Amino acid sequence: MEFTEGDIFYTIIENKYHLHKVLKVDHDFNTYHVLGYSPSDKLPDPEKCDDLTVFIYHFPIDKGGFENPVLFKKSIVRDEELMGYHEYLRQTQNIDSIIQEATRYFHEGYALTDQKKHEEAIEKYSKAIDLFPTLYEALDNRAFCKMDLGRWQEAIDDFNLSLTIHPYSALAEFSIGECYQKLGDLISAKQYFNRALAIDPDHELSKVCLQRMEEPSKVR
Repeated sequence: MEFTEGDIFYTIIENKYHLHKVLKVDHDFNTYHVLGYSPSDKLPDPEKCDDLTVFIYHFPIDKGGFENPVLFKKSIVRDEELMGYHEYLRQTQNIDSIIQEATRYFHEGYALTDQKKHEEAIEKYSKAIDLFPTLYEALDNRAFCKMDLGRWQEAIDDFNLSLTIHPYSALAEFSIGECYQKLGDLISAKQYFNRALAIDPDHELSKVCLQRMEEPSKVR
């Protein structure tokens, strides 16, 4: 029997029900990546599957490795259920799968950003960064979400981290300047606007901000 991601199924071993959830399906290697729940004497309420006790967060197994598996419930895979799978990817250094997972979280974060759900977007970007720390685009986007929430210093920290990966980003330098301007540190703001212009002499927003700083009456 073929299962898909999110399927919860069970086998019966020594009169106990062993439930598992499919986290990922690796078609190339004919493998399921599954999460295992603690064995039980009876099947649980299908509506309470999220409350089941996890016995093991991840193990890979051949698709034919379960004896007489029975589909119990169609479900979805929640982010917190993937922590074992993600650790497996790190340990095996499966770069292609890591990038694929990180990219998925990045796009989910982007969609949430468009919906103005900044806290949820930050969580998605953070998961992408945790999987693939050099994904500076996720750092930048997480920083922009923090700016929208008024968390200026946290945004600065993210942009600075992004710059260690992608050092010639006028956008990151300018955005740090914006954060300092919001914090009232105009000296630092001016420094970063100038750094953005050093990278991109045609960066119009930096020019505008510097011009306004030279005219105190226009500074908000």
